[in-house]
Amino acid sequence: MKNRLIIFDFFGVIGGELSPKWFKKHFEEAVAMDLKNKYFIPADNGFYTIEETINNMANDLGFKYDDILNELKLNVSINYELLDYIKKLRLNNNVILLSNAAKGIFKLFYPSINLEEHFDKVFISAYHNMQKPDLKFYLKAINSFDYKFDEIYMIDDNIKNICHLDKINVKGIEYKNN
Repeated sequence: MKNRLIIFDFFGVIGGELSPKWFKKHFEEAVAMDLKNKYFIPADNGFYTIEETINNMANDLGFKYDDILNELKLNVSINYELLDYIKKLRLNNNVILLSNAAKGIFKLFYPSINLEEHFDKVFISAYHNMQKPDLKFYLKAINSFDYKFDEIYMIDDNIKNICHLDKINVKGIEYKNN
């Protein structure tokens, strides 16, 4: 049996996207993506918690904090079918989560999900001050194990996060659906 590591992204794979939907609802698409990046790249790098990010958005963009929070909560979804499949994968593989996310986002939006219950290890960008597609972030997760893998796969819905992984011997798989 091969020693295999399977890495999953969260947003767009296990859980639905939160902030892109909010920004697209309130702003034209080109502006929406710029604003999403303005607020969430620093948060995903650990400079702001999710609460601070929402507060900054409210202050800068003229919205109420509670309105933003409640609208974001409407976008919360979990792919339970995939989580069940991940449990099966863990029987014969190491399975980890590697996600760009702000500190506190899982506690605020997914309080019923215990990520450590579903994954061998969890790597959230804000706690490591780096994010995908930086290869150092992937390598940090991979090298957290005391052994080498025969095969490593990364499942992500964003092609920019997987197209360069062959440089570190990881096979990127674009997630489209279960």
